[in-house]
Amino acid sequence: MKALNIRVFLFLLFLILPLQYSQSEDTIYEISNELMCPVCQGQTVAESNSQLAISMKEVIKIKRAEGKSKEEILEYFVDQYGDTILAKPPLKGFGLILWITPPLILVISILFWILRIRRNRKDAG
Repeated sequence: MKALNIRVFLFLLFLILPLQYSQSEDTIYEISNELMCPVCQGQTVAESNSQLAISMKEVIKIKRAEGKSKEEILEYFVDQYGDTILAKPPLKGFGLILWITPPLILVISILFWILRIRRNRKDAG
């Protein structure tokens, strides 16, 4: 009976370990996908194969093993490189302008074209 319990325990252990490793790799990818590679133009750390990006992934892996949260890891890289390291600019300062400007331009251009079409119909009619 004791041997059966040990076999069941080992079987369950072998089933759980790959799932835990997969979740860890997914978290590392998720975090590295939110960081821009400092040496690559327009690539995230997750996409880049540069030596610096590989080192950054290792730092993420180490910090996750230490129990750091995603936010703590991102904050660590912001402290090292500044806000430009983030793939999504923060909603403060200049980053706020970057988030507001595109929808604002879209709304203004739609209003412009609506007014222009109405004026053309009025002139033609």
